[in-house]
Amino acid sequence: MTRRLLAAVLAVASVAPAFVGGAACGGSDSLVVVNGARIDNAVVDRDPLALLPGGVIALGHLDAAALFGSPIGADVATLIQSLLPLGPESGFVARRDVTGVWAGAYSLQGADVCAVVQGTFDPDAIRRAAEGHAVTAMGAPLVKSSYAGNDLYTASNLGFVVVTPHTLLAGNETGIRRALDRLRGSALERAVPAWMIEIASTRNATMALAADFSEQTPASPLASVLGGLRRARILGNLDAPGLNLVGALTFVDRESAERAAGLLHGVTGALVMASLAAVLGNIPLPKIQTDAKANDVAFTVAVDEVALRPLLGLAGGALPSRKGASPGSPSAPPPAKPSR
Repeated sequence: MTRRLLAAVLAVASVAPAFVGGAACGGSDSLVVVNGARIDNAVVDRDPLALLPGGVIALGHLDAAALFGSPIGADVATLIQSLLPLGPESGFVARRDVTGVWAGAYSLQGADVCAVVQGTFDPDAIRRAAEGHAVTAMGAPLVKSSYAGNDLYTASNLGFVVVTPHTLLAGNETGIRRALDRLRGSALERAVPAWMIEIASTRNATMALAADFSEQTPASPLASVLGGLRRARILGNLDAPGLNLVGALTFVDRESAERAAGLLHGVTGALVMASLAAVLGNIPLPKIQTDAKANDVAFTVAVDEVALRPLLGLAGGALPSRKGASPGSPSAPPPAKPSR
């Protein structure tokens, strides 16, 4: 991870333009309703972040197309497919159809999450699957309901709304409804803080995370390390040896920053790595390099590709169970998109 990229995190610089999805459809076929009136799909497809409600604690961005093209592409596809109650019965295969994901977390005490997923989706096939009560890959039927004038599809507590053929909302019902409530307003404007968008839009980052803990403090076994944490900025790419992360943690004062840097790099860091080893088994664990400057702790960490798959498996294990593999599973090469 280069020094230039680290400087970009600390200075909140090297910002790329906001992610733009696939080609938009004409206004005559618009699915988007704002304040009771339909607007051109292209307005949403050009600025997906405008769909996320305010009050976000953490904003993340995944360049799904880049992730799918990496050696861990199949594992990432399985994880994304688990997050969406969609499957081949809805004309959807994550590895084929998703290009990018923006996700916002709104509570540290529960799963209050809303994501904007961009790619290519088939609203008619999704509607037919819901009307037929198709059983999704997570084992629950896809159910259609209505909220704020939009069709809301859910399976268990996970759901989605097709906003345009290239943009959909996903997450738990609370997060999605908060986003749909914004469509009752007179205009569709960004409500996410600009500094978070700058971090999440950093050029050449395969993944990015910006978090603000000034209102909610993360409850964690690392509380002794993260005491006084106020902001986090993290970027990642998939160059050798696997996943490379670089970032900065901002603390309430210099003393908290220096304590965190020492603990992360010292005894506590070793204990954390040992705890992970006990959970993940005999895999190569990353080493954290830290550097405290004023209230910031800059860090770099490289996760070997061999260690990435168990970590993704742990993330997937926290999601609703999948009832067996279905045809067109992400582990297989994605089938061609049917013509419409």
